[in-house]
Amino acid sequence: MFSKIIYKLINVVHNGDSAMYDRFYWLKQNLVVLNETSKLLDVGCGNGFALELGLKKGFSYVLGLSWSDEDIKKNKKRLSKKINFIKADARKLDQVEINSKFDAIINTENIEHIIDADKLIKDISNLLNDGGLLYLTTPNNLHRKLHKDELIKFPPVEDGGHVVRGYSYKRLEKIMSKYNLKIIKCNYITGYFSSCLIALGRQFSFIPQILLSPLSIISTRLDSLFFSDNKLNLSIALVAEKIDE
Repeated sequence: MFSKIIYKLINVVHNGDSAMYDRFYWLKQNLVVLNETSKLLDVGCGNGFALELGLKKGFSYVLGLSWSDEDIKKNKKRLSKKINFIKADARKLDQVEINSKFDAIINTENIEHIIDADKLIKDISNLLNDGGLLYLTTPNNLHRKLHKDELIKFPPVEDGGHVVRGYSYKRLEKIMSKYNLKIIKCNYITGYFSSCLIALGRQFSFIPQILLSPLSIISTRLDSLFFSDNKLNLSIALVAEKIDE
């Protein structure tokens, strides 16, 4: 049983970057099922770690949205057959045919790649039920510079890289408040130890990610002890509630 749990946790990180477990750990602590018919949507689902977590939490319907055929193909092979997928561009979320609303929408490390952040948040809000929750993580504007961090292009270009260095709480709050989303929880995650591990992976890119996976778990736990909610941590993580007015 223990080995199975370890395998699952390492698999989360192995199929992502060295900060993936940190996001998983935060989401695991905060993701809740509001009712017996609750549905979950992950906008920019990546390796699908949040989808598997949502299914285990008890969501009745779980949908992952990705622009990548390759990611969807890999996720279908290794994740539960109960998880659904749709290929779409998060920038055009309002054009996607989704015939339901959701009680939880996840958007992790995605908004910083999109120029029109207001539109993304508006589209997400339109897909949330009243009382539904948005779980969003994005780089913190004040995070410590990491090895191989590059300056943001100006004017910004949507070429797969970041279009902003990060976001502050106040900026995210201002955007969300326009679209009936009220922030009810804020954390600063991916602290010093996890950031050092990311820098290590960048500096020695020949090291297989699977070797760094156990260290990701350890660094996350150390950060939770020594750098919990430090405002210089790499990412800001928010839970926002949809409140129709």
